[in-house]
Amino acid sequence: MSSPQQKWFFLGATGYIGSQFLETAKRDAALYAKLKEFTLMALVRDPESAKSKRLQEVWPGVVLVKGTLDDLTFIEEQARNSALVFNAANADHETSIKAILTGLRERSAGHPNGLRPVYIHISGLAILRDNSGGEKVPAEHIVRHSDTTFKLEDFPPTNPHQGPNGILHGAAAQTENPIRVILGYPGVVYGFGEGITPDAPLLRVFGSLYTRTGVACTWGPGYNAHSVVHIKDVGAAFVKIFSLALEGKANNVDYFISDDKAEPMVLKRFAEETGKILHAHDLLKDPEPKPFLQTIANDFGESWWSVFAGNWLAVSDRLKAEGWEPTETAKLPFRESLPLELEKFAATYNALKP
Repeated sequence: MSSPQQKWFFLGATGYIGSQFLETAKRDAALYAKLKEFTLMALVRDPESAKSKRLQEVWPGVVLVKGTLDDLTFIEEQARNSALVFNAANADHETSIKAILTGLRERSAGHPNGLRPVYIHISGLAILRDNSGGEKVPAEHIVRHSDTTFKLEDFPPTNPHQGPNGILHGAAAQTENPIRVILGYPGVVYGFGEGITPDAPLLRVFGSLYTRTGVACTWGPGYNAHSVVHIKDVGAAFVKIFSLALEGKANNVDYFISDDKAEPMVLKRFAEETGKILHAHDLLKDPEPKPFLQTIANDFGESWWSVFAGNWLAVSDRLKAEGWEPTETAKLPFRESLPLELEKFAATYNALKP
């Protein structure tokens, strides 16, 4: 068994982004060699599941540790015994985030002359959202935010991810028992991945939502735009972030992950195209998109309004300065990938119907 200094703790290793990262990392010889010096400790709900068994094939030597994000004492212990933590499981699960930070601070205190432990956390670009409520905003008034000038305090405290990110930024600023905290902020992630979970959550969520409500709806008129990025580019972005972190070049940094040259996802247009395809598969009676009735929108809560009724556009200046480019996003734009993903969703949905 490796010593505590040679462990890394991974939450979300079998998920859409987490498993894509592992596949991409294996193709980067330098990073793969560095990561294989560590024992990967992967948090999984069921070590006997098909996904867990697949993880053992993808990353030989992985140690599966059974638990959930609510097993806080266990998560704290795993973080304390790890030099590196990667949280790709849940951007906003504050109690598990605090448990990770507590464990890493304890590790830092126990190794005062060693390298500071590293925590890499996946957040999201919805933190940048404006308050447009889905209304049309002149293009010249929509801000494309750069990660080089990003400050949490410039955005309302009610924006998505503000609570957990405030905790993480606060931890990064502590000088006693210091740790390095690095956040990655993907935009709307799309496309078929190469990992254990290949399908984008976007269509699983919206496809199920639209079929359940019977209509492809928007929050407000739906003119709001979101930055997009292909899943393979997200994997490459985190390979770059890990490489920088292990070289000691990334310290308490925010990295935006999106393609500012790509056409963004406009919710109204997304609903139109989704409604058309789901209707063709007899999954919707009405293919025409329309705003949710207020009573229905209220049932989803303020968090859905917060994420899907505002504009959030970003520029990934930091990663581009390090040589990262969203090449897969350019090869297969969001609007070209969307019909392919919807066809698969519809076929899967119909196959599962009783």
